[in-house]
Amino acid sequence: MRIEGSVAVVTGAASGIGKAIAEQLALAGARGVVVSDIDGEAAEKVAAGIGVDRAIAVRTDVADEAAVQALVERARERFGDVDLFVSNAGLTVTGSFDASDEDWKNAMIVNMMSHVYAARAVLPAMLENGRGHLLQTIAACGVLTAFGAAPYSVAKQGAVAFAEYLAVEYGHRGIGVSCLMPQAVNTPMLAASVSSNEQLALLKEHSEVLEPEQVAQAALAGIEENRMHIFTHKGSADSFRLRADDADAWVAQMRAIRHGGRP
Repeated sequence: MRIEGSVAVVTGAASGIGKAIAEQLALAGARGVVVSDIDGEAAEKVAAGIGVDRAIAVRTDVADEAAVQALVERARERFGDVDLFVSNAGLTVTGSFDASDEDWKNAMIVNMMSHVYAARAVLPAMLENGRGHLLQTIAACGVLTAFGAAPYSVAKQGAVAFAEYLAVEYGHRGIGVSCLMPQAVNTPMLAASVSSNEQLALLKEHSEVLEPEQVAQAALAGIEENRMHIFTHKGSADSFRLRADDADAWVAQMRAIRHGGRP
C-alpha cells in the first residue's frame, strides 16, 4: 500500500515505537492519523504535535475488544475507512513456567488477542474495499525467543502465527500483513524490562540499540513493500534462518548467549 493519502490507526502511540510510527506516517503524507494509547493525555500531546487537521487522539485499552471497536469507529467518523491498522501496543511479562496464571493471561491478551481484536474491527471493511494493511509490532522474539520472559515470548510467537494466517488467507483479496520484528530499541518499555546492569550489558553485547525513529522508518518501508517479516536489527534474520534450518544448533547458540558461553 501507499502511505500517502492513507488513514492509519496506531495503538501504543503515546511513546516509543508507536509515537515514532505515528509521526513518520504524518511525514510520509498520511491523510489521517489516529493516535491511540491507554495513556490518553500523552496520546493527545502526540496528536497535537502532528496537527489537529490530520490527527486525533483516542484513549484505548487494547485488552478490551469493545474499546478497539470504538477506536475504529471513531477513526471512521473523523477520516473515513481505515487503510492501515498498526497494532503496536504491547506488554512485557517476565517469568518462566512458574509465572502466575494472571501474568500468562495478561501477556496473551495484550500481546496476541489485541491483534485478533484489531482484525475483527477493520478486516470486514478492508475486505469489502479490496485493500488494507495490518502491521503488528511483535519483536524478534516472535520468531526467536526472549530470555527470562516465557509468557511474553509465547504470546508474541502466537501473534506471528496469527499474522501469517491472515496473510495466507486474505492476501489474494488485497490485504497486506506485516510483522515488525525489532530487538533492543531505546524506549520506556526497554528500560522497564531490563532489571540490572548485567542484563543491559548482555543486551548491548548481542544487539545494537536503535532509536524509535529508525524502527519506524523501517516499518513504513516494509509496509509499502508488503513484507511479511520486517527485521530491523543485524543478525535477527540470520538467527531465524538458523532456527528453521537447524533447530538444535540454534538452541545451542541461544543457550550460549543466555548463559555466558555455556551451550
